[in-house]
Amino acid sequence: MKASAKKDIYQRINDKVIEGLKTQGLNWFKPWKTGASNMPFNYVKKTYYKGLNVFLLNATMIEKKYTCNQWLTYKQCDSKGGQVRKGEKSTEIIFWKIGYFDAKTKKYVKDPRKVNLSEQFEGKDRYKKTFTLRSFNVFNVAQCDNIEPIKTDDDADDIVHIPNEYADNIVSNYFESQKGLTLTHNENSAYYSLSRDLVNMPQKESFVDSDSYYKTLFHEIAHSTGHKNRLNRSTLLEVNKWGDNTYAKEELVAEISAMYMVGLTGLNPSDSTINSQAYIKGWCRHLADKPKECVNAMTQATKVVDYILA
Repeated sequence: MKASAKKDIYQRINDKVIEGLKTQGLNWFKPWKTGASNMPFNYVKKTYYKGLNVFLLNATMIEKKYTCNQWLTYKQCDSKGGQVRKGEKSTEIIFWKIGYFDAKTKKYVKDPRKVNLSEQFEGKDRYKKTFTLRSFNVFNVAQCDNIEPIKTDDDADDIVHIPNEYADNIVSNYFESQKGLTLTHNENSAYYSLSRDLVNMPQKESFVDSDSYYKTLFHEIAHSTGHKNRLNRSTLLEVNKWGDNTYAKEELVAEISAMYMVGLTGLNPSDSTINSQAYIKGWCRHLADKPKECVNAMTQATKVVDYILA
């Protein structure tokens, strides 16, 4: 996918989130309805959507007042003998397409079946796994004729979430590409030091789960993108002291960026929804008389995400 196309996806997502924040505030992030069985669900694959797609689909649920959080593509609807009604508008969601880059030929592999992951080149793995952001459109079952919602158990157990491979790949690529930036685990606190260009994290085992570790790491990585040799972000470079207005702006950028990354990678940290929303709500209160700054923080967060994934 071309870089411009990837940015277009982020821009559309960013526009929708910003519009939601303008009209509903942080309520935009709230789930359509509590309970695992009420989360966005693919009608054909019978799996729950993850990450940012949960926010996007739940937002449509609330906006359109649908009563069943089940979704399918146009082709999936057709395959089940249904028909999307004329004039119905789809909802855009995202996914990651896995591919491989050949270090020997310096090209992307068209046929993954030809990849031998054990093969070496110049002392390193020849093939590197890549993740490309793609988008596609889905419709709610309420938009389809001849499609009956699947009955679900309101007391169904939560989906078990395993550590996310995308996150580890993104973190590794980011630190490898950033000259001078280092990651350490020497202290029991998470922070980014601008003067040393260093991100420190507690050991992964000290977090309640690995996804929570990555969420916190994404927050600190977001700070590091503001370095003068990267995005040169004023909210990081012009902080005079902890707690001042510029600091508040930078923290908002970092936390929203972390939320974006959590959504985009499909992480499900235990401290995610409630704590993140409370975190952002606190900073928004701090900036209550400067609503444009909150919108700017969302825009900056999109730039952060683009930079991390570049």
